[in-house]
Amino acid sequence: MNQTSRLEINVRRLLNRCELMATEDPQNDWRLEKFIFHVEDMVKELQTLPNKPSRDTMTEYIRRVDFLKGLVGTAKLSNPVERVTAAQLLSKSPITTTADSTGPNITTQIHQKITAKYNNELRADLFSSDKGSTDDGLRQRSLISPTQDEDLDALLKYNRNIQEKIAENMLMMTSNMKEHALTASAIIKKDINSLEQSDKLTDVNATKLKTESLKLEEHTKSNWRCWVWLMVGLVLVIFFNMVLFMKVAKKKIL
Repeated sequence: MNQTSRLEINVRRLLNRCELMATEDPQNDWRLEKFIFHVEDMVKELQTLPNKPSRDTMTEYIRRVDFLKGLVGTAKLSNPVERVTAAQLLSKSPITTTADSTGPNITTQIHQKITAKYNNELRADLFSSDKGSTDDGLRQRSLISPTQDEDLDALLKYNRNIQEKIAENMLMMTSNMKEHALTASAIIKKDINSLEQSDKLTDVNATKLKTESLKLEEHTKSNWRCWVWLMVGLVLVIFFNMVLFMKVAKKKIL
């Protein structure tokens, strides 16, 4: 079982720190964006390690970083409609496969909180706009009537511009999601190729080890047989010498 590296522990801690900061107001804490960029670099460095985490764990880290980056980018938008649309398009992190079980719960809370906040801001902006337009209409009804067509064209143009901006943001987010998906796919393919090469190398090493084991076994058996024959020869030599010695001694005694 592979031990968790020091870098991965730091990635988890910094991700948790960023998510806790994001549960508050991302617009008021300028450190959040810097922390996100730093943890993104750490995740990229973690992918280059030989003992890097599993594919599912790396995908989870990448998605959590992408969610935080999208959160900061959404907070920078000035138009309430664009913020609401961008918040709805933020992808939530899947169920975690690591020991850190607080990640997806905090991510869901952040997504719900930010979505509710931007919806309230949009609602308040619309109410204030409607109230202002109603007051102006009551005070200047006689002045508005001649320019009603121009106001309608301006309103349509404004709505068209908003829709175009929303469409551009959706295309940009789709492009980013596609880019991240391609990156994750490339990482997965690279890991699969590495596993295939490791399997092939393991098979080759196992075959070589088996061959060397057979050679060693044969060599050991041949050495053992040589020693056995040598001992048998030595015993026979000693036996014949003892017989000769006994015959010579017997003749001398006679």
